[in-house]
Amino acid sequence: MGRTAVIYATGLTKNTKKVAEYIAKKIGADIFNLKEITLINLTEYDTVIFGTGIHTGKPYKQVVEFIDKNKDALMQKKQYLFIECMYNGEKGDAQRDAIAQELGIKNAVYFNKKDDEMNEAGFPKAVDEFIARL
Repeated sequence: MGRTAVIYATGLTKNTKKVAEYIAKKIGADIFNLKEITLINLTEYDTVIFGTGIHTGKPYKQVVEFIDKNKDALMQKKQYLFIECMYNGEKGDAQRDAIAQELGIKNAVYFNKKDDEMNEAGFPKAVDEFIARL
């Protein structure tokens, strides 16, 4: 896969941070919290995985702003998106699709910590399924 960066913004619950750290550890990626660092040398990476929570139906502004500022550099990268949201099923699908379209990232998934199927680390099994597809 080449070098991978996991770039995320998290909210009060820190769920997105926890998932980002888990993914980065599992795949050996560098990890960046956009609330702490906003200058990232994207030329070092072949793949970028974005993570965001949802606030009032929208992705966190740090992720939106970072993607907007780095559109040209990101066009040459494999891009993935994971969203921490409170919905499952059709509502979760709709929210994922709307945010993926807004951010311009086709490969998008969502996770819900209320999911019935959890892995041994306490994350939804969908996180491991996402990692397996990278």
